[in-house]
Amino acid sequence: MSANPGLAYQYTPPFSAPLRFFLTAPLFGVVAGLVLLFAPGVLESRWTPPALALVHLFAAGFMLQVMLGALLQVLPVVAGAAMPAPARVAGASHLVLAGGTLALAWGLGRIAPEAILAGAGLLAAGLLIFLAAAVRALLDAPATAGASRTPRDLRYALAGLAVTAALGVLLALVLSRGLALPVPLPMLVDLHAGWGWLGWGGLLLAATSWVVVPMFQITPAYPERLTRHWAPTVLVALLAWSAATLGGHALPATATGLALLALAALFAIATVRLQSRSRRSTPDASFRAFRLAMFAALGGLVALLGTMLTDIERLPVVAGVLVMHGAFGGAISAMLYKIVPFLTWLHLTQAGIKAPNMKKLLPDAPMRRQLQAHAATLAVLLAAAVLPVLAPLAGLLLMVEFGWLFGNLLRAVRAGRRARG
Repeated sequence: MSANPGLAYQYTPPFSAPLRFFLTAPLFGVVAGLVLLFAPGVLESRWTPPALALVHLFAAGFMLQVMLGALLQVLPVVAGAAMPAPARVAGASHLVLAGGTLALAWGLGRIAPEAILAGAGLLAAGLLIFLAAAVRALLDAPATAGASRTPRDLRYALAGLAVTAALGVLLALVLSRGLALPVPLPMLVDLHAGWGWLGWGGLLLAATSWVVVPMFQITPAYPERLTRHWAPTVLVALLAWSAATLGGHALPATATGLALLALAALFAIATVRLQSRSRRSTPDASFRAFRLAMFAALGGLVALLGTMLTDIERLPVVAGVLVMHGAFGGAISAMLYKIVPFLTWLHLTQAGIKAPNMKKLLPDAPMRRQLQAHAATLAVLLAAAVLPVLAPLAGLLLMVEFGWLFGNLLRAVRAGRRARG
């Protein structure tokens, strides 16, 4: 194992800072499974209270936890933006965000206005702590040299997160306090979802993929034209789509929406093509999971296109399953299986301890079995999106999937602790 010479590993934060996010994230997936298991009619529509709770357990729980943990590592190492007191920032923001996610999910699922407001307030406070530290680190960071677009795209993703959070707070005020806005509630929900999907999650996934996919999947680098233009184009398209949507201009809103789908498809297709040129003799479980995530993303984009052009009742739920669980869930799980063992190895090495090989820290077999559970869960979730009576089975499988993910990550951490003696 050798470190990439283009990365500033000397700025690596304490292992506990990102690890608390990585280990907490799967637990939200387990709770999401409980919602599917016990909440009646959860997948009848994207608008049911249990469905809203489920979405936020996954998006603000699983996805946000992992993405903030990854930012704690990526900002200093890739962008040279070392956060001040990263362990304290991580500790404070993590606790507030976790509590806020649970409160918000409870409030949405039980239609409890006070819990919705409290949850949104806690999430906003936790994000403010994290974003303030991240912005300060980026302002203090030296200008980056070289061809990597990751530092710039991380800034875009943080801006997208801020917009997503602001729209979420507005929605919470509408639901809990009856705040009157000159915008229909479904339109505000779509804006919140769109910015969260591409303005935050999509931009961050791409920004980290520029580095992580070639590094861990042993592929060529992404095409320079793609990394130079993709994120700025997404940001401009999001702004244009938002303006057209708010202005009630249906044709421009549809056109820019189609452009966003095309941009997301471009990233997924480029990633699949890179993977086909990997120098790996035998693809490992993480590689296959990331590939499945890209195909799920493409399927989700087709479903989203269908929601724009038709009124098929089940398509929005199918699209949500493919994009959130299939694409983001699969890609994030695949990255966790590379990042956590690598960080375990890195911190042992930096401490002057002879570190086990990453495959000894976390062998391929348990990862492969857990990711097979992920694929099975995705299949049953898709079936449940069409036949909601299958939701409890999907919930049970979701609990198994994320409980297994938690156990595998914990296994790598414990192997590192044993190596310390």
